[in-house]
Amino acid sequence: MSEEIQEWPRSTRWIHMGFALVVTFLLLSELDMKAIWKKVGELPFRHLLFHAHMWVGMFATLVILAFWLEIVRIKKLRSHLFPYSGEYLENICSDIKGLADGRLPPSGMRGGLPGMVHGLGLLAVTGMAILGFAMFFLIPNYGVAAPMAIYQIPKKLHDFLSSFVWLYWWGHIGMAALHTVKSPSVLRVFRP
Repeated sequence: MSEEIQEWPRSTRWIHMGFALVVTFLLLSELDMKAIWKKVGELPFRHLLFHAHMWVGMFATLVILAFWLEIVRIKKLRSHLFPYSGEYLENICSDIKGLADGRLPPSGMRGGLPGMVHGLGLLAVTGMAILGFAMFFLIPNYGVAAPMAIYQIPKKLHDFLSSFVWLYWWGHIGMAALHTVKSPSVLRVFRP
């Protein structure tokens, strides 16, 4: 296993913070939002959440696009998130073996199991963003009227992917908390 662990670039840390905030808001807002055409007479707050979810979702698409541009620009970050060759792939095997022995993987940009899970989470959130972007333009007047029938295709896929994003979100928070207990240096990713 490679012991060279590289610090997160400052721009990646900022994007990660934005990414964490918008994804958290979008996940929590979808729990109680209702579009106006679905439930006439619902509490106005639920309709407000629907509109906030749509607009924050559009902003999230920009944050995710910035994240992908960062991935294209920084080879080490790309290798961390998609560790499917060389020493990064070896780190996955070492991390799994370490977990079996009760050891958590080290933090930082080193690929391995955490990097692979981050990459899979990014792919799920990217899929949701693309589908949400399409849904945004299929809803007439921003939610006051029922959308066209084709809207159901991206909506069902968006709902399907949301299960994976919820799992990723809880797992990410849980593992970050566990790592923080063992090594507070993990929280460096939130230092601008």
